[in-house]
Amino acid sequence: MAIVAGLAIMVSCGLREIGGELPQKNEGIWEGPGADLKPGGSGAVKKSVWYTTGFDYPDGYDWMSDPEAGSVKCSLVVYANAVPMLKIPVGTDYHTSADPDMHRMIDGDLYTDFSTDSMTVIKKNGRYLFSYPGREMIAGMHVDSSGVYTLGQSRHGEGFTFRKNGDLLFERVNGNLIGRISIVENGFAFSEKVAGSSAERYYLYRGGKVSQIAVREDVKKVWDVTVCNGEVFFIASLTGIAYPVLVGRDELHMLDFPMSVRTVSCCFVPARNEVLIEGVFATSDGALTSGLWSMNKRECLFPKGMIVWTSYVDDGGVSCLLSHYATGDLKISRCGEICDLPQGYTVMGTVPLAMADGILYVGMTSLAGGEPAVWMDGEVKKLGFNGYISSISVWKP
Repeated sequence: MAIVAGLAIMVSCGLREIGGELPQKNEGIWEGPGADLKPGGSGAVKKSVWYTTGFDYPDGYDWMSDPEAGSVKCSLVVYANAVPMLKIPVGTDYHTSADPDMHRMIDGDLYTDFSTDSMTVIKKNGRYLFSYPGREMIAGMHVDSSGVYTLGQSRHGEGFTFRKNGDLLFERVNGNLIGRISIVENGFAFSEKVAGSSAERYYLYRGGKVSQIAVREDVKKVWDVTVCNGEVFFIASLTGIAYPVLVGRDELHMLDFPMSVRTVSCCFVPARNEVLIEGVFATSDGALTSGLWSMNKRECLFPKGMIVWTSYVDDGGVSCLLSHYATGDLKISRCGEICDLPQGYTVMGTVPLAMADGILYVGMTSLAGGEPAVWMDGEVKKLGFNGYISSISVWKP
């Protein structure tokens, strides 16, 4: 983790062509041939499409030390199946941020958020979508045929909102979002800590509506909430039970943790039709280790000291990016097979891996400042721009 944290710098971000072709320019937005591969495009394919986002700097610019921070031009780029798809300018004038947390790919489209002095601006593929008063950090976003739903935390302190196309649906003025936002069927689950108290509340958004989740009276802490096959599940620590349990379908499922360990974190791994749990625990000597659990059994324990940074579930199994808690060394776990990240690379951004059609993709950044690359089941493919990869994602038909 140390290497990753050291490289996860805020860079200020040049507009240049990608792929050697001259894509059509429209209000500073450049589109490339990869745009035809997106759902509904003229060259759309029936199999999965994998998307890479990243930040591109002028050729030769040392973006890692960023000596011209705040003045050098930068572009947010998208590749579809390693083919240049989209490039948009970054900066205050464009309402597009160089923060990797402020963009995401959803169903083949790039959604960005930006905070001005008084507004939050949402854009799609570089074009204005909507805005609303107030400066918010977008913690969760869901898009369907009815609109764009956002969960935003105030940048000024306490309070958060839930909105549809910028219109307020739900607001808490004295609470803060805690934990991670869990993507669930047709929405997401989230939780808040009430200001000035230890109380926590848990919510579920589905079908455009927010509802509060009722929990058992013996619950001391809820680690995470999800929905699977229409049923609500949560991981909880209960009074009188040493280790977290899975609660769902009016049943308790004990998680087979190793003896004499302390739970550090526990969360659901997004999966289509199964409940899968990722946990981190500390052993008696203080070392951290991760494991994976399904509803009825422990799936695996990773090597001592290795914790799951992020994971992805595909029909072929569970793949993870592992990081040593003390050294920051990175390893790739592909459906249980563990290998080293190729020498000379690290990983940056928010979503560094995804899997489609049996192939695992990991977005990698050069430690020497060279071209970023994608690891594809052992093959390394360079993407040909000067910068770093901020996310890998997959659209599945």
